[in-house]
Amino acid sequence: NLTCWRTATSPQCLRVETVNEVHLFPYGYFQHAKFIRQNGKDAVEIQFQDRIVSVKGKGLEPLCDSLERLSVERIQICPAKYVALSKKEGTIEEIEVKGVQQEKALD
Repeated sequence: NLTCWRTATSPQCLRVETVNEVHLFPYGYFQHAKFIRQNGKDAVEIQFQDRIVSVKGKGLEPLCDSLERLSVERIQICPAKYVALSKKEGTIEEIEVKGVQQEKALD
């Protein structure tokens, strides 16, 4: 399965799978999402109460559209060897979970 995200009807939380960790973010703490397109790459930033999930890849606008409906159940990185195979679907190449204070310090 090359799908980098999965939707569901009314999930209670967003499951974020990085290379070494699994994070569960309750939608009750969801605050903001932002879609960014730059130089042929897409990024989605998802802010919860004290964490920002930064997702980078290609074709991520449908992911942002699903977040609008709070219907994303899971996101995960697409293994590098399969990125070339998933031309029709969006691919997540990188996920980073940061504290909100870390993000403000970088600005």
